[in-house]
Amino acid sequence: MCETVIKKVKMLTAIAVSCCMFTAIALAEDAQTRIVVEVAWLAENIHKENVIVVDARTRAAYLNGHIPGAVSIPVSETFSKTDNTYKVGGLKYIRELFGRAGISHDKTLVVYGDDSYLDAGRVFWVFEVYGHEDLKLLNGGYDAWVKTGHHPVSKDEPVITETDYIPRINPERLSTQLSVRLAIDDDSKLLLDVRSREEYIGMSSRAKRYGHIPGAVNAPWYDMFVMVDGVRMIKPDAALRKLYGDVGDKKIYTYCNRGEHASLTYTVLRQLGYDVAHYDGSWLEWGNDDDLPIEKSE
Repeated sequence: MCETVIKKVKMLTAIAVSCCMFTAIALAEDAQTRIVVEVAWLAENIHKENVIVVDARTRAAYLNGHIPGAVSIPVSETFSKTDNTYKVGGLKYIRELFGRAGISHDKTLVVYGDDSYLDAGRVFWVFEVYGHEDLKLLNGGYDAWVKTGHHPVSKDEPVITETDYIPRINPERLSTQLSVRLAIDDDSKLLLDVRSREEYIGMSSRAKRYGHIPGAVNAPWYDMFVMVDGVRMIKPDAALRKLYGDVGDKKIYTYCNRGEHASLTYTVLRQLGYDVAHYDGSWLEWGNDDDLPIEKSE
């Protein structure tokens, strides 16, 4: 009888060990495939040859201190230089910008900004529009790296080997004024206005007209965060899904005022696995065009 008990204990122990190993492997695989990653993940992977860390903050902030080895691609550098809008730069311009930073398609890019995330979210979206596939966003950004991770920072710029970066435009991630107009009466599409509630209902506006794109639903960008040890962190997936409701398999178009808040929301929705594109013109384009329809809510 004792031998039987011992055999059962050994069997149960083996099962428990196997389950723990399986769980550990599953968690590791999940971390590798996630878009939004934690400081601990970056600290573990930062020295790998295939990982490039991208600092999306201003040049001044970068020079004042950055994650060691990070390359500087300020969000302001991704905007078009040929007009006064905040739209993404053209193919040739982006090719040169990413090439100077040593970016290549075979690298895993980890983009970060400060804990407002706006710079990082926008740069993440630009990379996706131009076809980079292996992308991640650092949860908490530079603030989390310094305050919660207690990791080293650097003022030294890495030696960069320039590349011949070939952009691969992905139209599924970029929404235009035309595609938004067509989406207004399309039940398979969802327009997501991530501005404040006051802007959505027409109490305030950064454009000459007030209101929102007809049919759009409102989910303010700042509702996706929770404070953790003084750092603004992106909420867990379950809380985010509750925030955005039952989207189903609808194609989502995000917009804000000039594109940064909506790019960040775009990134989070991509983390959740939704089919999403960002309307680059956003409200500054739509709200200033008298020929386009608008709607106000009470």
